[in-house]
Amino acid sequence: MDHAYADALNQAIRLLSLRHRARAAELLAPLGLHPGQEVLLLALARSGPMIQGRLGEALGIEPPSVTLMTRKLATAGHVRRTPDPSDRRASIVELTDSGKALAAQVDELWFALAEETAAGVPAETAEWLPDLLRALADNVDTKQARRARNAGDARDGRGDEDYEPSALGWVRTHVEQVMSTGTTDGVTIKGKPTVLMTYRGAKTGKLRKTPVMRVEHEGRYAAVASNGGTATNPQWYATLAVEAVVGIQDGRVTREYRARELSGDEKALWWDRAVAAYPDYAEYQRTTDRRIPVFVLEPVGGGDGGGAGAAAD
Repeated sequence: MDHAYADALNQAIRLLSLRHRARAAELLAPLGLHPGQEVLLLALARSGPMIQGRLGEALGIEPPSVTLMTRKLATAGHVRRTPDPSDRRASIVELTDSGKALAAQVDELWFALAEETAAGVPAETAEWLPDLLRALADNVDTKQARRARNAGDARDGRGDEDYEPSALGWVRTHVEQVMSTGTTDGVTIKGKPTVLMTYRGAKTGKLRKTPVMRVEHEGRYAAVASNGGTATNPQWYATLAVEAVVGIQDGRVTREYRARELSGDEKALWWDRAVAAYPDYAEYQRTTDRRIPVFVLEPVGGGDGGGAGAAAD
C-alpha cells in the first residue's frame, strides 16, 4: 500500500459513512427518528426484550448514547423500560405495540436504503460486501481487545464464574459431560455428533453453553434455530441476531465464529445440509408455522474453522 492508495481508501470510507448516515437521516425523518434509533428498534424487534447495558454492547453504542436513545423512544411511547427482577440496578428495554409497528416500517426502509446503496454493484460483488465491510470495521474496532479477551476466556475456560446453566436438564447433562471430559467426542443427540456453543445471553449477559448438532461444510457452521419445532425461537437466537460472535468447541478445539442469518438461496442450501446431517429438522419445520431461522457461522478473521454445528435447541 502506498500513500496515494491509503488516501483514496480513507476518503472513500469517510464519504460512504457520511453520505449513508445523511441519507438514513433523510429517510428516517418522516418517522420522527434520528440515525441510531433505527438500529436499536430493529435489534429489539429481532431479539425481544434486552438488558439496556447488553443492548449497547450488541450495537457497539456507548452507554450514555443508549440511555439517551431509549429515554427519547420511551417518551415517544415506542419502548418500555422496566427494572430487571434479578438486578434492580439494571433496566430491561422492550418494544411497545407502537414500537413494533414502527420497527416494521424501519425494516422496509432499511431494505430500501441497502438497495439504493448497492445500486449498480454487480451481484457477485454485492454478495461479499457485508463480509468485507465487517472486516474493515473490525480492523478499527476500539473494543477489539475486549472481544479477544472474551474469546480467550471461552477457549481457556476462564470467565465461567458467571456461567448460567440451562434450565433444561438434558442440556445441562450434555454440557457437564463436555466440560468434565474436555471434548465433545462421544457426546451425541439421537446418535448424531454435536459440538458445544458458548455465548452470552442477550438479555442477561450471562455466559451460556448449549450442545449443537455438528453440521460442517468447508470449515463453516450452520446454526438452525429449530427449538424442536415449537412456535418460538430458542433462547440463543436473540444473541446471534445482535451479538454475532460465539465460541464453538469441536472435539478439544474451541474457536471463535461470527454468525450471519441467512435468507433466500443461501438459506435453502444450508437448510439442505442441516437436514442431511440431522433429518429431524425437516419434521420440525412441518410441525410449526414459524419459518425456522438458519445462521451460518464463519471463522472470525477468515480461514478454515475446521468444523461446523447446528443448534439442537
